[in-house]
Amino acid sequence: MSRRIVTTQTQATTGAAQPLDSYFDRVIKYIPADVVAAWVTVRGLVIGAAGVPKQTVLWIAFAFLLAFTAYWTYRNTKVPDKPPATTQIIVATAAFAVWVIALGNPPVNWNALYGSLLLIAFTLASGVIVPKEG
Repeated sequence: MSRRIVTTQTQATTGAAQPLDSYFDRVIKYIPADVVAAWVTVRGLVIGAAGVPKQTVLWIAFAFLLAFTAYWTYRNTKVPDKPPATTQIIVATAAFAVWVIALGNPPVNWNALYGSLLLIAFTLASGVIVPKEG
């Protein structure tokens, strides 16, 4: 299964039609689970470490992984002769930020309830977004 969201029916060279992605397929493809897993690991390591400026290290890791999410999504959705999957890159990057907020502090000091509600709303709403890039 390709990571790029399929929104238009095309014929492959073998003549088989490529199925369109459903709402649930789009939700799954928008969430950068591999980068979220990296964040959970980094966060656990930093919180458990002694003698390090935890907030600073977590903010640097967050910034790096946020940029990495955009790059990684671009790289994994790249298809010859098609424009970049800009909508998917933006939504996946935003999804990473929402997951960081929902997982709780540090570095973002939001109430856990608000973070959880934001995650639910974002996840449900993201599947409605159909990229124009096809």
